[in-house]
Amino acid sequence: MLFRSFSVPIMKRLGLFAVLVGLLVPTIHAQSQDWKQQAKQLSPIGAPVSNQIQVMAAAGDSLWHGPLLSVYVEEAERFETAEVDVLERDNVVFSLAAQNDARNAQIWAGLAFDTGSGAGTNGFLVSTDGGRSFVRRSPQLDDPADTTVAYGASMLSADAVTRQAGSSPQDLALSPEGDTTWVAGGRSGLRWTVDQGQTWVRAVLPPDTSRAIEPGTRYDFRVGPRLEDGSGHLNHIVYSVLVDETGTVWAGTVAGLNRSRSGTKTAAGDRGWRRYTARDSQRSVTGNFVVALTEQPRPRGRNPVWMATWAAQQGGGRLQRFGVSVTTDGGTTFRQALVGERIFDIAARQDRVYAAGSSGLFVSDDQGKTWRSVASFPLQSDEKTLPASVTPRTVATTDAALWVGTNEGLLRLDRDAEPALVTGRPAWQLFRAEVPVNPEEPTEQVPDVSTYAYPNPFVPSRDQLVRIAYELSEPQTVEVNIYDFSMNRVRTLTAQKPAGQQETVWDGTDAQGLRVPTGTYFYTVQLDNRTVDGKILVAN
Repeated sequence: MLFRSFSVPIMKRLGLFAVLVGLLVPTIHAQSQDWKQQAKQLSPIGAPVSNQIQVMAAAGDSLWHGPLLSVYVEEAERFETAEVDVLERDNVVFSLAAQNDARNAQIWAGLAFDTGSGAGTNGFLVSTDGGRSFVRRSPQLDDPADTTVAYGASMLSADAVTRQAGSSPQDLALSPEGDTTWVAGGRSGLRWTVDQGQTWVRAVLPPDTSRAIEPGTRYDFRVGPRLEDGSGHLNHIVYSVLVDETGTVWAGTVAGLNRSRSGTKTAAGDRGWRRYTARDSQRSVTGNFVVALTEQPRPRGRNPVWMATWAAQQGGGRLQRFGVSVTTDGGTTFRQALVGERIFDIAARQDRVYAAGSSGLFVSDDQGKTWRSVASFPLQSDEKTLPASVTPRTVATTDAALWVGTNEGLLRLDRDAEPALVTGRPAWQLFRAEVPVNPEEPTEQVPDVSTYAYPNPFVPSRDQLVRIAYELSEPQTVEVNIYDFSMNRVRTLTAQKPAGQQETVWDGTDAQGLRVPTGTYFYTVQLDNRTVDGKILVAN
């Protein structure tokens, strides 16, 4: 790979897989690190640091995003990144939460790394000054002696979750007042902190056998995630969290949606919970695996809470389906939408809802009654190219724009153009990371070359196109020729290009439009008065 050898989608896939099949991962000990490390000031960069954008959080007119800790500042129209050493040691930003109002300007980044058998938590980066500086915090894990949990009138036995593997910070949420931060920590469950992550408190959710718990009642169940021997609870494996405008906490697990109203909270912080599952009725949540939660700001009445749900493989039931659910009355009733669609993320404005899924971007301007699918993204610039279809993995709205994160870069649509998504095909801005062909300081990962092609190997059915990069000293017509292993020319691509680093894309077909067979192919690029060349491995 041209960028990082460790990718967010691989981590999330492994993490989800481990939960769905009930696998246990080996013990991973904490990496050596300096917990007091602070980030340096944000540094301007020309583009996203990666083309795989899977985590985003809006803060006013700014967009924070991963896999490194970066932000797009609308006013300056530029990207900036936090120079944090910990992110150079195989860690990535796995979840984000941002708050930017007159009282609070917090940025939280949940960190994870590849354990070899799943994503593991590696703590947090916390900023209380709007991202000007960050402090490192420890992972939300237990001490081995933490074998009991006090819950109201009960002292419950608990499995101490000490392993980083499987406990990656899947989601983060800030309370409206900014005084409490919640983390959905996978196998480590749901936890909260009131001291900026210096200490974490384990929240007790209902066991799989109960639909509700409240602190005033005595209970006798064990707190902990489902284990290989069948003990533990799927509802204690948490993947999403939200605190809405009323202070109600919503937690999405592998076994349903949990709601805790602020009025159920005791002086010690214990809360009453109500759990909803797909088994309740066809008018409940679509699936038990709640992967994303979003609050929609509305001018009147209670804000709706939207959720993306998947069909969980364990403890499912026949009513489970992929899709989207929404409640407009705090959980009294639910309405289902996009049934059958695998949705990864949801974002909402007052008058519009967006869902990023495997079939494209979905948009609704009538509160989810009807949806339009956006499968392709026309671009403002002719110099930029996207495959015919890309998969939106995350979506967010800032004051000025709609943002869609994909594996092919970051897409931006001006807010004024958003209404056209329902009826037309507005043009998007595409921001992509570009590895220089002639870097000022070559490294093993970014060598000094005249041209390169990526992805390489190139799988046409998966990648759709391969990009051939080169640099021009002045505007000119560029001719790229593709040859097979016997040096028979199979395709010529010609285009007028401006000065600077450019790229030509090839879709893996010959001059007759037929897909070329698997093998090694060579290419030449005519540059000024010289020719540069490279090779592409095509794998069908």
